[in-house]
Amino acid sequence: MSYQSRNGLAAPSELYTSTGSLRPTLRQRLATTWAVWRKRIEMRRSLAQMDARSLRDAGISPAAAAYESGKPFWEKVGCLR
Repeated sequence: MSYQSRNGLAAPSELYTSTGSLRPTLRQRLATTWAVWRKRIEMRRSLAQMDARSLRDAGISPAAAAYESGKPFWEKVGCLR
């Protein structure tokens, strides 16, 4: 089980609230983007704090964890395996 599947990083389209409109408002898009970026920040901080044993249990190589945790928050989460 990967970090993403445990913590449920939602796609931006899944975070929009239903307002009856097919096109989200600017406020909804900004809120969604902000939420996705906050999740990425939290995930990368948690990943950086994991020890080698936890990484091994999750099936993540230390190199992949270091690479992913070093990415800026606006970049998408890559494959950790």
